[in-house]
Amino acid sequence: MKVTIVTPVYNGMPWLPECVGSVAEQRRDVEVEHFVYDGGSTDGSAEWLREHTSLGYEAIIGPDGGQTDALAKGFSRATGEILGWLNADDLLEPGALRRVVDVFGADPSLAMVVGVCLIIDSKGAVIGAMPPPPVPTLAGLLRLPYNPPQPATFFSAYAYRSGEGLDRTYDLAMDIDLWLKLAKVGPIKTVGTEVLARYREHPDAKSIARSPASARESFRIRRRHGMPLRSPAAVSLLRIGVVRPITSPLTRPFRRVLRRMVLGPSNRDLART
Repeated sequence: MKVTIVTPVYNGMPWLPECVGSVAEQRRDVEVEHFVYDGGSTDGSAEWLREHTSLGYEAIIGPDGGQTDALAKGFSRATGEILGWLNADDLLEPGALRRVVDVFGADPSLAMVVGVCLIIDSKGAVIGAMPPPPVPTLAGLLRLPYNPPQPATFFSAYAYRSGEGLDRTYDLAMDIDLWLKLAKVGPIKTVGTEVLARYREHPDAKSIARSPASARESFRIRRRHGMPLRSPAAVSLLRIGVVRPITSPLTRPFRRVLRRMVLGPSNRDLART
């Protein structure tokens, strides 16, 4: 079975070479197709991609509609029976795709295969881990605040196309929307003790820098797919996307200004004048 990996890039240095190398290493025992979409990097990523095509990827360099658009374009061209994506700051674990191919080969009806994803810092040191969801069903994904870790999640091309694929209108939680669509098509298999990928956590990562907005988008997506309001997932997303931004110390001065605008000056304010 062939695996297609799509990597969207926008200013992926200094981690892009390590990401691409981790995919190239999989070719020792698996047939891999790798598309790398650079949407207009200015940090040397595009130049590096043009110079290292001997690693076996196909580079598509030029403006696009953002990360989701690049991914959707790559998956539309995919010839592999198994699909996955790896962002430019993440890595595949050695032998990961061989394990994924074996699992799909044992049960071709699977829609998704999910493993453990280690969390690394900007220097590559392991600082945590993301396990597969404990209840790998549509109901479990909707009710519980555990998502399949994206770099360690792979899915069948048939399930992707049957579930209508990625929705380009989503920019932050498009993976959640995809997992829920795939869970409606076929079963999910977790390999909960096996590390398949590494996710790099750093301040510029979109999932870190825009965490509240991502939680709000995830909430809307999950509700559209049927998430109960009185569920652990809903409570967790509301806490991250709504409550935490309001209660953050950084927002206190703005809350005081808003209070004065709405309610007028407080007794303490009047006492100061």
